[in-house]
Amino acid sequence: MIDLKDYVPEELKFKLPTTVKFPEVIFSDCVCMDDVKKKLSEHFVTIQEKDVIANRVMDEYEISTIRANYGEIAEEQMPEIEAQFENLKAEFNTAKKEFEAKISSLHTQFKDLVNLAKKGIKDYPLKMVDTFRIPVMGYYLYYSWVNEAFRLALVQEIPKHEYNDLFNSGEKNQEAFKELGYELPDIDVKDTRKNLRKFGKGEDIVEVWEENGQDVWLEQWVEDFLDEASGEVVSIQRHEWHRVAIEESPWRKEEDNDETGTQERETVEVSDESEE
Repeated sequence: MIDLKDYVPEELKFKLPTTVKFPEVIFSDCVCMDDVKKKLSEHFVTIQEKDVIANRVMDEYEISTIRANYGEIAEEQMPEIEAQFENLKAEFNTAKKEFEAKISSLHTQFKDLVNLAKKGIKDYPLKMVDTFRIPVMGYYLYYSWVNEAFRLALVQEIPKHEYNDLFNSGEKNQEAFKELGYELPDIDVKDTRKNLRKFGKGEDIVEVWEENGQDVWLEQWVEDFLDEASGEVVSIQRHEWHRVAIEESPWRKEEDNDETGTQERETVEVSDESEE
């Protein structure tokens, strides 16, 4: 049989959802991953991911080879082993378990190969150094540098328990996609945050909401670092989540959140009626 363990097609294609359409390639003008990283830092809030397994579509060579492999098992190996077993089991009863194990293994391998060929999808581990997760519109989008392009390789729904934590990033990323001219699917994304309040002005607005008896908000800042390879200073947007008990929350203290306008912050209350 032909071993396909290390086989990878020249051009990779990934199995993506058909019900929602996200951009398959972004930053098509980039020629290397370093260019992509710079643009990601400029436009998106991302997390570099390791151990991401995408589903790649097998090519015709793989499928035909798999079919040939399980055909060889069905037509040559299985009949041969079964014949040996029948001829020898009376005389070599002690070897019975060994041959039964071989037959069972081949049956399992045969079924697995048949199912694999029908499915036509194979796990493909993405390189952490080239893979970034972008939360947007209730989904995690995993983009990776594949086939000389920063390509969408995996789409996953954001778990409900993580959704509120990522809501701000999702909105920012949705705006970034639109500003860059990429089309996004028409999805109704509902804000489920409780008692949402806004503090600050312009781009410095901080959104605070209640969750499990705590005030929750996202602190964001820009951090510069030196790219040793290029010698350039690259700015990356950082963020940190805060969860503080309501009675200890700085957003509940009158001296920090005076509505009379004596401080720079301005409080904008958002009604909870939509939550009902």
